[in-house]
Amino acid sequence: MDRDRRALPRGQAPASRARRERTVNGYCRPRSVSEAVAILAANSGAMVIAGGTDLVIDRRLGRADPQAPLVDVTGIDGLRDVHWDGDELHLGATATVREIESDPAVIVRASALAEAARVLGSVQIRNMATLGGNLCTASPAAEMAPPLMVHDAVVAIQGPDGERRWAVADFATGPRTTILASGEILTNVRLRTPAHSGSCYLRQTVRWAMDLAGVGVAAWVLTDGTGREAAVQEARVALGAVAPTAVLVPGLEALLAGAPPTTERLGAVSAAASAACKPISDTRGTAEHRRHVAGVLAARALSIAHARAAGLWSGGLAPVNGRESAVASSGARA
Repeated sequence: MDRDRRALPRGQAPASRARRERTVNGYCRPRSVSEAVAILAANSGAMVIAGGTDLVIDRRLGRADPQAPLVDVTGIDGLRDVHWDGDELHLGATATVREIESDPAVIVRASALAEAARVLGSVQIRNMATLGGNLCTASPAAEMAPPLMVHDAVVAIQGPDGERRWAVADFATGPRTTILASGEILTNVRLRTPAHSGSCYLRQTVRWAMDLAGVGVAAWVLTDGTGREAAVQEARVALGAVAPTAVLVPGLEALLAGAPPTTERLGAVSAAASAACKPISDTRGTAEHRRHVAGVLAARALSIAHARAAGLWSGGLAPVNGRESAVASSGARA
């Protein structure tokens, strides 16, 4: 802590420091959201950094300006909170992926989010990587976007003109681009987990671990009760790594609503998911392969999500990438 800061009233920075941080040459660490917004607004090209697992590499490789000032938001109170308000989950932007992965309530009530978190990079990376960073990097293969989209999550964005809220489904506008304007930062993400709902995330990769998704699929289902005959009331499936941004599969309610997900209905879901893809061919798979895998995983993930929503699942987190989960218990909320 700065020596001159300790003599000031709580929350008040010394004038010299305030002047220094409004015009940033290299690095600063604001203590509040408003201070961070002011710094970003006054420094065109300044970049927000938290875990740095993407940004540091991008700067080294020239994908981001290595001379741009860095605004470190990890010292801002409240941005790392993970808490529940009834059935609504609040996730601070600087909450780490590891914290999300290991939260017992997230594992049970937002299983897709925990399943996506546990396959992102390594444990060391997950200890540093943040939810906000994963969303703001806006990689087409980002693990966290599809599960947030199926949970109908909303981000809070703070800027010079105040706060605005935006659906995660519309947050990324293209590869590595988002709706964030100059001076704005993402502060938190909120999603609901109503009773009789369940979700699941599955993915296909070339390597068993430490690899980006070739295809990532999240599914969410709300049922009218429990048991094998529980009818689907609402359903969403989101696909990652098969288009410039993660995409929601359209028209699922018409295929599923009012009945359990039969084999025939799941086949229709599979076809709809494949049709929603706009993939490329690269080292992780051909476009044709990705379309096929997206359809297979969509039906599988939706079936697991329904089982969780209907109280039929007792197998812990799903074996993403085909490996068994070390988590002992999970399931739908009854």
